[in-house]
Amino acid sequence: MRNKSILLVIALMAVTVAAQQPKPLAVSLGQPVPNDDRGQAFILERDLAPLSHLPGPRKGVISEPQQYSIFAGSNWANSDLAERETKLAHLLMNVTDETELSALQDAGIKNRFGFTINVERPDLTNQNLCDLDLQRMLASMLAEGSLPKPNHATIYVVFLDASLRSTLGELAAGKHYAAYYGAFNTGGANVRYVVVPWESDAAAGYHIALRAFVGAALKRATALAK
Repeated sequence: MRNKSILLVIALMAVTVAAQQPKPLAVSLGQPVPNDDRGQAFILERDLAPLSHLPGPRKGVISEPQQYSIFAGSNWANSDLAERETKLAHLLMNVTDETELSALQDAGIKNRFGFTINVERPDLTNQNLCDLDLQRMLASMLAEGSLPKPNHATIYVVFLDASLRSTLGELAAGKHYAAYYGAFNTGGANVRYVVVPWESDAAAGYHIALRAFVGAALKRATALAK
């Protein structure tokens, strides 16, 4: 009888501990949170579910996404980051795992070799960048012509170097999220964008950026901007 009581106590303790564990974020497309302009952004954590967990095709999927990369911060000029920058600049092209390739196809992303461009912003360094700061940066670059204006397939990806710290409302990169994506309107255009804070582990940084980019491609831009 005593043994049964002990087992019951242990079982109750296990249930209590399990109930106290934090629930994981949404497996693939990100958890919605308010952004700085009262819109909505989607955050992703560092430990992500496999890309095979992607949902099936849905209305608004960008089947041939175009990656326009902005490498922010002077550290990207370092030669030891050249290989990493090249891989980040072509997120979909560098997918080689057959399971992940099938998942992308099944989700509605049919072309991994869409048009890409790279732009550097070495003038940004040693500062905090909130979401509105990054929106203003993109809007300014579009207005001055240093970034091509978006079409229906464009996703801007902002890669921050180690000197730049990202915040999203009350949330901080590294503590609350590993990357996020959203959209805003400027100059009559809907701008879909991804923000990828610095990640010391290059392989993890690539997979975080890839997942955020795929999430942005699967979410409707008009819905993101509301």
